[in-house]
Amino acid sequence: MGLTVLHPTAEGSNSGDLKVDIVAVHGLNGDAKDTWTDPKTKAFFLEDYLPTDVKGARVLNFSYNADAAFGNTTADILDHAKNLLASLVDQREDDDGKQRPIIFMAYSLGGIIVKQAINWANIESQYHNIRDHTLGIVFFGTPHRGSEKGSYGKVLANVAAGVMHKPKSKLVNALQSNSDTLMRLNSEFRFQAPRYQILSFYELKPMRLFSSLIVEKYSALLDIDGEDQQPIDANHRDMCKVATKDDEMYQKLVKRLNRMMKKKDASLDNT
Repeated sequence: MGLTVLHPTAEGSNSGDLKVDIVAVHGLNGDAKDTWTDPKTKAFFLEDYLPTDVKGARVLNFSYNADAAFGNTTADILDHAKNLLASLVDQREDDDGKQRPIIFMAYSLGGIIVKQAINWANIESQYHNIRDHTLGIVFFGTPHRGSEKGSYGKVLANVAAGVMHKPKSKLVNALQSNSDTLMRLNSEFRFQAPRYQILSFYELKPMRLFSSLIVEKYSALLDIDGEDQQPIDANHRDMCKVATKDDEMYQKLVKRLNRMMKKKDASLDNT
């Protein structure tokens, strides 16, 4: 549990060569590695591909007990968000680290943890450095709101059913009963979102045994100015898994991560 540095390894690392912290956050019923690993090729793109394709990236992976976080009260979500923030502060203690921009990549309900972290970083002065140096956020199928087919609670319950074979009734009930509070969290985040470059991926394929998408396009988009909205030809479970570097989603992701960095550099040049 906690924040793990995937790249660079301790040996031979030079913090001065690092240009950005990319922080991955998994979702419900997720594993910090399996979430981002293709089941056939075993490619773990966060570690196997990303460091060579986003030059100067330090790649970090956040692990937490998502089932417990979303299966109890929303206070647990805040606790994990605080842990993410505190872990990031610890990892960025040196002068170079404090100035390094951050890009979050969140899958499914992991996006709720990231949004809570951003909201909290805006409130607590000890985390203002994280708020001020967050450059962008990439959402993979994060449900931001209800869909045309159901309430927000229904969408959250669908996510649980989609990623778990038989989700416990306690978890489903908690997601539905907490949906109003989570919706308010999403609404608060919308006030912070204009600070950042937002990339939202949404799924195009339903999962086997499901007649519709787990997270509909409408729900997966914040629908704010400047949001980069990109479809993925995959189902909810597979949308952040990469078989090879030629994978369409991966190519889209890498180009946009590098583009975020160029925009940051350009803005610095103009100051």
